[in-house]
Amino acid sequence: MNIGLVLSGGMAKGAYQIGALKAINDFIPLHEIKYISCASIGVLNGYAYATGNLKHAEEMWKNFSNDSTRLFLNQILRGNKLQQSITNICNSKNVLSSTFYCSLFDISHRNIIYKNLSKVDNSKIPYYLKASVAMPIYNRAAALDDTLYFDGAIVDNIPVFPLLKHNLDYVLCIYFDETSYKFENTCFDNKTIKITFPVEKSFNESLIYKQDKVNDMIQEGYNRTVSILSSILSQGYENLEHIYSTITSINNSSKNACLRITGDILVTNLNRITQKLTRKKII
Repeated sequence: MNIGLVLSGGMAKGAYQIGALKAINDFIPLHEIKYISCASIGVLNGYAYATGNLKHAEEMWKNFSNDSTRLFLNQILRGNKLQQSITNICNSKNVLSSTFYCSLFDISHRNIIYKNLSKVDNSKIPYYLKASVAMPIYNRAAALDDTLYFDGAIVDNIPVFPLLKHNLDYVLCIYFDETSYKFENTCFDNKTIKITFPVEKSFNESLIYKQDKVNDMIQEGYNRTVSILSSILSQGYENLEHIYSTITSINNSSKNACLRITGDILVTNLNRITQKLTRKKII
């Protein structure tokens, strides 16, 4: 089987992905997931999953705060706990089970790149993981191989692009948006299982980490994913005829599906970022 997996960025909401990935483990063997593409916090979750260390990612989320402490996003990004968590997730003996793309914004050349970490020496992977969650304002750009990088999610938060070129049986796409997207490649869209989670009612709530909330998000991520996959994979993860038929039925029932043209999104976001980063001078 050639199965793909996409994990978007989502700040605090990334805890949902832990539950979702645990659910995927219940339905599909890890070795069947051949291609993975992730953005932002999804990179850390996805890397832990791909190397069989999902428990370390779960510990990362649960150790950011405790029952009596609230931590805000800037405290997480600037603190030592995130850096230590990345160290815990990485191991010199880790072997990626799949082709693994990590989205990064190359600030030196103002473009988005999708780094294939399966071709990167293990000693450098922690630096790429740190770069994947380096947010402008909160962090300095990460320097790697004479290039400065920021979190790629600021340009492409649902990084399906690198998977478009692969001949996949189907794709599991996990993102945080109430919109049911229709990807511009019809063949790709008809093979994509979309696992979505609601946008937080309060933006501030998505920036606050609290232990009891993280536990609830992980459990909800698991329950929602089980509910979706129980239907689509009811005849087994290898029964493509049933899987395609169910995906088509779900897509046809999505009345307000929004076309997501990857190229347009990249250009628009790059233009916005360039305008903010470019110094203006009248002479």
